[in-house]
Amino acid sequence: MAKAIAYLRVSTDEQDLENQRLEIRNYADRRGIGISEWIEVEVSSRKKARARKIENLISRLKKGDTLVVSELSRLARLMRETHNIIHEIAKKKVELHIIKQNLVTKDSDDMATKIYINSFAMAAEIERDLISQRTKNGIALARKRGKQIGNPNLKADNKIRTEKANEFAESLRGIIAGLLKNKLTQRQIVAELNKAGARTARGCEFKLATLQRVLKRLELSIA
Repeated sequence: MAKAIAYLRVSTDEQDLENQRLEIRNYADRRGIGISEWIEVEVSSRKKARARKIENLISRLKKGDTLVVSELSRLARLMRETHNIIHEIAKKKVELHIIKQNLVTKDSDDMATKIYINSFAMAAEIERDLISQRTKNGIALARKRGKQIGNPNLKADNKIRTEKANEFAESLRGIIAGLLKNKLTQRQIVAELNKAGARTARGCEFKLATLQRVLKRLELSIA
């Protein structure tokens, strides 16, 4: 049975994800399309297709299905990748609705469709490159003017975290040293700490990795 899938992708902004949902719902209602499945991804367009669930999306599509996206850049922002994705979708005889570009494609071999897709893909790629270049230029200019980039308190925050971690490790030195003296393995030490009710700095049970970090800070090792 044919189905309609909506694909949504955002980098990090939850509000933008909600906007895409609303846009697709309104469009689907106007067109009489009943969306049966929503694939939502929170990942940068710079990530590979697998991370963006594109491969999963294409594998789920069958002949006669409908795919709805808010705009072409949700699928990809590089021309070559866009072309490949659209070609794979068309090969499956899937109807693709791209809302912002006002496109409905059924056949990637249609010349008009090819021109439209390539034009929009080129615009998206240029836009991404321009944004990237403007960001780099802005950072370079700010540094030239002596402005600090990023969190100005990062060093101080890291120092405080390191000091707290060291203090926590020191509070365990006597206990761990005694267990090491009795020739216990790291896993046995973890079990003994948890049995005694000891907790990590975050109030959790000890794990092997936590103990290893503490041992490293205390410069202790199992002979």
